[in-house]
Amino acid sequence: MTKETQRQPQSVEHGIPPVFDGRSEVLVLGTMPSPKSREAGFFYGHPQNRFWRVLAALFDEPVPEGNAERTDLLLRHHIALWDVLASCDIEGASDASIRNARPNDLSRILHAAPVRHVFCTGATSARLYEKLCEPVCGIAAQKLPSTSPANAAWSLPRLVEAYRPMAEAVTCFEPPVLDVSAVVALERAIAAAGTPLDRLMRRAGRFLAYEARKMLEGRTAGGNVAAESGAAGADVPLVAVGAAAGFDGSAAAVGAGHRGFRRESPVVVFCGSGNNGGDGWVAAEYLDRWGIPVRVVTARAPEDLRAEPARSAALRARAALSDRAAVLVAPDSGEVADLLATAPLAIDAILGTGFSHDAVKAPFDRWIRALNDARVRGTVVVAADVPSGLSAQTGAAAADTVRADVTVTMITPKPGLYIVRDQGCAGRGGAEGGPLAVQVPGGQAAAATAPLVPAPCCGRIRVAPLAYIEPLLEAAAG
Repeated sequence: MTKETQRQPQSVEHGIPPVFDGRSEVLVLGTMPSPKSREAGFFYGHPQNRFWRVLAALFDEPVPEGNAERTDLLLRHHIALWDVLASCDIEGASDASIRNARPNDLSRILHAAPVRHVFCTGATSARLYEKLCEPVCGIAAQKLPSTSPANAAWSLPRLVEAYRPMAEAVTCFEPPVLDVSAVVALERAIAAAGTPLDRLMRRAGRFLAYEARKMLEGRTAGGNVAAESGAAGADVPLVAVGAAAGFDGSAAAVGAGHRGFRRESPVVVFCGSGNNGGDGWVAAEYLDRWGIPVRVVTARAPEDLRAEPARSAALRARAALSDRAAVLVAPDSGEVADLLATAPLAIDAILGTGFSHDAVKAPFDRWIRALNDARVRGTVVVAADVPSGLSAQTGAAAADTVRADVTVTMITPKPGLYIVRDQGCAGRGGAEGGPLAVQVPGGQAAAATAPLVPAPCCGRIRVAPLAYIEPLLEAAAG
């Protein structure tokens, strides 16, 4: 579209269906999709619009990639999204030029969902809602600043704080502790609902990289903001509001909060031969994309892996890694020790939730011992799904078990990651004398007799949601 064409009023029909379901508690309304949004077939589709970065920062998540992930983020947080207008005459994306406005029928959302709050993004949206919709809906709207790049007076940190009331108006879903077998069944249900395992692995690896980056920055709390500029690109997730608001997204700034961090010091990612290793390969790919140097340690070259989608993820990651990254296949103990000697952070993606043995096989046992030694010297350790050597189901620990600072567990918590506070370490997971109550789809949920805390080897536990599971859990239960 030429600039001259953009200045000519056009009659525009909305054309994008709303996002909502029966759990939506908040309704967020823009004015009318911009030409870029109509081209993308989804809301806030301009690559410089900050709406999705604001939501990601509010909920402490990676910025969603693609419309399916954006929809998933909204539904997981009980947010309905649409626009005030169904049609209008408009010049390009100029809200000020709108004429002949006709409102959307918001009753289709309000009659189907328990919406308690309405928020309008921008002054025009708020004005048109008040004139055309509020008399019918009966719900007053709160005006939020526009996230458009044209609203340059509002920095990303300011936008995040302005949008915080929206996040505070929704009820957070706390995923239940599920048996490992129930998580496997849930993954199959997620795939049947349209998100296959390879896509889940991409999300898992990105979330793992996101948490690793937070640790490099020396921050573990929420309230972080995506970088607005710099070499790392728009999908770089984190800059803390306030103290680090000036962060420019460049690789040089990453890790400034970690003692002794140097830009040339690589993150070491240990990848096993199963799908847990696939998460690690994806995490390495994203860290490298964000300008963080990485070294991938693997017992087998990607083409020699058998598990899928780990093999495909490893092949893709290796092809995508830049020249500053390196892959070490079956390194000896000395090489592993040298890698960890200066590493600010290491990712444990060696063994996953399927591990349930008394001993870890070589070379993974040596890697685990090297990781634990490095952690004593100050390397931060982030575990993927479960610390390697720990049974995610029973909590039984092998002789060689990773001691993590953070465990990023995927989709839902697993029982072996926790202990019952009043029974100490002997009551970990499902160990005899202190079984942890587990919620299983289709079964009854028993209440734990005491507060749960992470098992000592897990460190802080962060659940990576990855998919919208509430309706799947409800369907499985009955």
